[in-house]
Amino acid sequence: MECLKFSIFGAVQGVGFRPFIYVLCTKLGLKGEVYNDSEGVKLFLGGSKEQILEFEKRLFVELPPLARIDKIEKIKIENQNFTEFKITSSKQTSKFTPILPDFAICDECRAEFYNKANERFHYPFINCTNCGPRISIISELPYDRKNTTMAKFKMCKLCKSEYENPLNRRYHAQPISCPNCGPKLFFKDKFGNLLSGDAIKNCIDALKNGKIVAIKGLGGFHLVCDALNNEAISLLRERKHRPKKPFAIMCKDSKIASEFAIISNDEKMLLESNVKPIVILKLKNNGKIPPNLAPSLDKIGIFLPPTALHLLIFEYFKNPLIATSANLSGEPIIYNEQILLKKLGSVIDYYLDNDREILTPSDDSIAVVVDKKPMFFRTSRGLNPKIYLSNFKQKGTFLSVGSELKNQFCIYKDGQIFISPYLGDLKNVATFERFKSVLAMFAKNYELKFDAVISDLHPNFLHTKYFENQGFIVQKVQHHYAHLLSALDENKLLGQDRKFLGFCFDGTGYGEDGRIWGGEVFKFDEFGYERVAHFDEFLLLGGESSIKNIDQLAFSILKKYDIQNEQFLGKFSQTRLKNLETLYKKELNSFYSSSLGRIFDAFCAVVCGLEKVSYDGEAGMMLEALYDNNIKNDYKFKLENKKIIYKEAFECALKDEPKVAATKFINGICKLLVEMAKKWNLPVVLSGGVFQNQTLLINLIDKFKEENIEFYINSQNPTNDSGIALGQMVWYLSNKNCV
Repeated sequence: MECLKFSIFGAVQGVGFRPFIYVLCTKLGLKGEVYNDSEGVKLFLGGSKEQILEFEKRLFVELPPLARIDKIEKIKIENQNFTEFKITSSKQTSKFTPILPDFAICDECRAEFYNKANERFHYPFINCTNCGPRISIISELPYDRKNTTMAKFKMCKLCKSEYENPLNRRYHAQPISCPNCGPKLFFKDKFGNLLSGDAIKNCIDALKNGKIVAIKGLGGFHLVCDALNNEAISLLRERKHRPKKPFAIMCKDSKIASEFAIISNDEKMLLESNVKPIVILKLKNNGKIPPNLAPSLDKIGIFLPPTALHLLIFEYFKNPLIATSANLSGEPIIYNEQILLKKLGSVIDYYLDNDREILTPSDDSIAVVVDKKPMFFRTSRGLNPKIYLSNFKQKGTFLSVGSELKNQFCIYKDGQIFISPYLGDLKNVATFERFKSVLAMFAKNYELKFDAVISDLHPNFLHTKYFENQGFIVQKVQHHYAHLLSALDENKLLGQDRKFLGFCFDGTGYGEDGRIWGGEVFKFDEFGYERVAHFDEFLLLGGESSIKNIDQLAFSILKKYDIQNEQFLGKFSQTRLKNLETLYKKELNSFYSSSLGRIFDAFCAVVCGLEKVSYDGEAGMMLEALYDNNIKNDYKFKLENKKIIYKEAFECALKDEPKVAATKFINGICKLLVEMAKKWNLPVVLSGGVFQNQTLLINLIDKFKEENIEFYINSQNPTNDSGIALGQMVWYLSNKNCV
């Protein structure tokens, strides 16, 4: 008999890993024990060489859906005379049990939900170790039921028997419950009055009558209404002050979703995955979606029901539902009824609540499929928090606080990386408070004291100042460099002793020279960068106001290149034109920027006549909707003295039809990047929010492949500012003498 000890690291606690090991070892006739400890899982095995080889083979092939193995250490031990295989008590010497994200309903629970003979038929809170709430209900570690908001629900005989049975997939599933012992639903009006009758029936009636209902899901409330009811959508827009930003819709299944969007096999797999993200899809031009759901766009966000509660609603409501986060613009998702009534009492008509308390809210994750692989724009439910073993060996505990917009933070502790869920824009006071509370939750549960704090180079970010005021000497790294380093890390390109050509394009990032960068070309590695080119700078007239008033950006660029066009200038009143002339001439309240994101905005103002944007990315998405694959020509972009000149694009756009202009603009950028990649002859790395433009990215990838250009992108770590924190941490670990 051979005896071995396995030390298994990764997402192996709270995901049904020990019962899986128990069942597998029992089937193979192996003896030994398995238990959780502070590092992960320890496994002692006794058996023949053949049995152990078969175990190792099946370990990865049959892994539970939520489990992830980062590393296995294996050593031979002396014979232990094991007589059976058993799960033994945890041996925790320090707090490390990973805090996992909330997970959408799994296929097995879904099957039980639809099975009339099952005890949990149509039960809205069905879950097991493969799905259900995690971070949203945890008050402290270790992750035991007594430390969750499920503590107040005493398990019935059935649930307890499943909870204690290692052969059952609900073994130690902390949120386990059933209709006899679990949470209950409540349907209330916007004043908080409980309505009599069946909560689900009341909810369905309200939706059928065009009402706006807030529904409490895994990580917070969604604002919900009939996605095919034009009047209900208009009412939601009016009440939420959301004039044009597209709404995501929830469909019962992918078959229903395919009535409204073109869905590839890869997109279908992503829709149906255990993440259940919002997937950005090509809208079908069949008139089934009301025009006010996604105005002027050719894309639609669709996701499938993440919980049994949503499945239950679709048992009685046949149309897709708008399901958007319940919040005020820029604020975090609302997760309890007191805040809901205070902030959205004038928006909703009713709300469907339950008595399973949420402690830490989470948003829906968002993704697209690019080059047949998922590319995530937001990493929250089903994905983050994410904890994994890195290749860094430094000892110490470090915090990188990320960017101010689309914030996520990153923690490093003795080789482990922790990435928070999506938090949002920290300019907003409520979101900043959420940032502090989620960070405090991690610090408390893992007993963390930070040896260093790393932030963006920008001197005025609220969270940077917060840590400086606490006495930290904050280490700062340039915004776009951090973007690119996040992509290096994700693609396992660190430590290769080679240079890369980085294209980092976004809306705003503080530059080394104190100006606003955003159209950057770097020659770089993890130890430093050289700014080898950038888009020609122009004045952001009126500073921050120009980010919304994009016609001011267009005015500035036309002025810069001395492009005269009476038709465009005629759209401005004489008073405003005079004010802009003064701002430009004296550079009042204005600053220079190389941002390609802002250039996209200005181009849209010229081509589409859009004066203001009402949401982030609106201009780029409008240009995408105009793109015509049949047009192969392009506008010429010139590289002169490290500056990318885009004068011709604006000159020609004033004469061409919008579809032609939008297509040639995107084609021209793609051609430029290919030419630059050939010029420097280095592997290419792409990062930054501009690469959320699917049309630009997909065309660029196709051209890189045609030219055999080696390239890398962000996929699991967002290419937008949510990815900044990881890049900041990579910079610090690569360049500083850590503790």
